[in-house]
Amino acid sequence: MKNELKEAIANIMPRIVEEWNTVMLPKLEDMAYGLSFSEIFKDRLTQEKTKIVSPFLDIAFARLIKRYIPDFEVDETVGRDYRWNDEGLECKITFGKGTGWTGNGYAKTPKHILLRFTLTVDGEITEMFAALADLDKCKSKWTDPTNKSNFSTLAFVKEDEDVLDVIVGDIKINKVYIKPVMCAV
Repeated sequence: MKNELKEAIANIMPRIVEEWNTVMLPKLEDMAYGLSFSEIFKDRLTQEKTKIVSPFLDIAFARLIKRYIPDFEVDETVGRDYRWNDEGLECKITFGKGTGWTGNGYAKTPKHILLRFTLTVDGEITEMFAALADLDKCKSKWTDPTNKSNFSTLAFVKEDEDVLDVIVGDIKINKVYIKPVMCAV
């Protein structure tokens, strides 16, 4: 099961990027009355870009993966995004340059699909990373939301090196955290 999922993700990642760069990005700019991506997001933080762009990538992910795994289902409930073989999967997408991912603070299924992309100022994706993680086997966990934010974060510590299953890209082990190493598109 895991190998089938890994192979499917490895195959669709370049297609997601190509679809974003050549189809979705131009349509987003058209919907913004001809404003370029850089004009739309001028002076906005990475999380603002993530809120807008990641749902489109998620839709492409779900559609494309069904070509390889027909019974893979979108099943968005609190704590999961997909269902496959009676197992919930949470998908996290980020454009941040750090080591972690951001979540909404709700408890999540332990099985995670972790995607990271690099966006240029013009909105093109130039790098990608994908991994699977079973948080039940990890030392790393989602942080609890605080009274200042309902968001939580997940960053993997170096002790999780053997359980972080990298599909696209690589990892670098730092003093405390594992840093995703991006793969050029």
